Amino acid sequence: MINEDYLDLEVDHVEPFKGPRIRFSHIHSDDTGLRPYQSEMKKNVYTLWDSVDNVMLQMPTGTGKTIVFTSIVRDILRWCQQNSPESHILVCAHRKELIDQASKKLSGVSHGIIQSGKPMDLARPVQVASIQTFMSRRNYARMLDERFDFIIIDEAHHSMAPGYQRLWEMYPNSKKLGVTATPWRMNHSGFTSLFDDIVLSKGVEWFVNNGYLSNYDYISIKKNSDIQHTVNNINRYGADGDYLESELSSLFDRDHIRAELYKSYEQFVKGKKGIIYAIDRRHAHNICELYASHGVRICMIDGTTPASDRQDMINDFKEGKIEVIVNVNIFSEGFDCPDIEFVQLARPTKSLALYLQQVGRALRKSPGKDKSIILDNVGLYNRFGTPMARRFWHKHFIGHDDDGEGYNDGTGIGRDIIFDENSRDPDYSEGNEQMSLVEHADNGNQVRTEDANNAVALGEYNIFRKNGLFGVCDRHNRTVVPPIYEDMHPYCNGYIPFKQDGKWGIMLKNGTIKVRPKYYLIGPFIDGKANVQNTAESPVYVINDKLERIG
Repeated sequence: MINEDYLDLEVDHVEPFKGPRIRFSHIHSDDTGLRPYQSEMKKNVYTLWDSVDNVMLQMPTGTGKTIVFTSIVRDILRWCQQNSPESHILVCAHRKELIDQASKKLSGVSHGIIQSGKPMDLARPVQVASIQTFMSRRNYARMLDERFDFIIIDEAHHSMAPGYQRLWEMYPNSKKLGVTATPWRMNHSGFTSLFDDIVLSKGVEWFVNNGYLSNYDYISIKKNSDIQHTVNNINRYGADGDYLESELSSLFDRDHIRAELYKSYEQFVKGKKGIIYAIDRRHAHNICELYASHGVRICMIDGTTPASDRQDMINDFKEGKIEVIVNVNIFSEGFDCPDIEFVQLARPTKSLALYLQQVGRALRKSPGKDKSIILDNVGLYNRFGTPMARRFWHKHFIGHDDDGEGYNDGTGIGRDIIFDENSRDPDYSEGNEQMSLVEHADNGNQVRTEDANNAVALGEYNIFRKNGLFGVCDRHNRTVVPPIYEDMHPYCNGYIPFKQDGKWGIMLKNGTIKVRPKYYLIGPFIDGKANVQNTAESPVYVINDKLERIG
């Protein structure tokens, strides 16, 4: 996670400088080594920079965002050396891996590094900076005196963090470019307070079909599995809006669930090279121990792993000495290892951005690799669709969430309702969490199952979120029920479960209350069944889509 513990001082008034006057659409663009779509992205950025100062660029993981923005740096630097030698360029990121990656791609360009533990050379025309170091108490005043006419922010979906926002205060007249695969925020409030417009690339499906990203098999737990029911009924969240890690750990760091992880690994990807995404350090350790007991060459890495040990393990992984790395919040951004053959998802999340960053690690092309495998042991596909599902990035960028893409919001999958008592606690004792093929590669083509197509289809009525509250719109994005409710599950068969004053009820599609909100839990409807719990102490029971109790 990004560290937002930046300097907390009032910004002294500094007379802003005017950046150099450039007609960017006429700037010489050196496209050497670029793919045609990468050249097109550059030109689109330059065209927008003619009319606005702050541009966001979206490109899927694995399609060369770093290559594009470092090529932009080279173009600008060449122009500045001839026309505005006092202008400097700043590249900012929040992870060491991203800083190292940008520095490597800038090979041959005179650049300095602003990062803790490294000497600074601010005389160089290009600086690659850790945002934490740049905004530290030690460096802040010094950076105010620097002239950065051009600022590029890597993984710019983090740009709403306070440290990044101060860049706009410090350098109000600089041209800024934020690059990201996922212009999406957990609270759906968008990025337009910082960025004027966005350049969008083609979708993942285009990149796969045109051979730029790897084909893949996507294998997931089923919608009506016990684990999926457990995920859907989690109602404790952290400050960032995602699931509370302690809650995830208590629910999923169990022997029988880890046994299911290994069983699917053994069945589908044993002997392949891959990454497992775990909940926390203890969960990662337990997974590592289980797999190692079966002879898997495996290691674990998290934020506490010393830098030298981490690099040694990554090198061993890239060389094939280690088959599998279990990690906690490490390899979702900035990790480049194209010959990864699988990823295994063992950590539930409500974050579309995190999901796509994780599965994207498996989609890079590599010689001799005909496809990747994505093992989804926590049903993220059932929430977000497959990697090739249609995304409405422009609406996420501007903060609208009424596009009918319910699974994209992480708000649930179904609908439900009422009734009585008697339990249905999830039973994992038999170890029978079957996995099913959702989407697969066939002779270089992606083939979607009927379920996969249904998962990305727009519904007749859809929930949306605005300012933290939920409402209902129709398929034409016309508001039917205003966003006034704490939570909702998507519309189905005339009913929409909603939460008000901490209790769940059911409304009709026009907002008429069918069942007044008095239930502790009304879970998502999946395959015609839903969990209901009357009070926090009462047992869970099951109802069907006719609102009849069936178990």
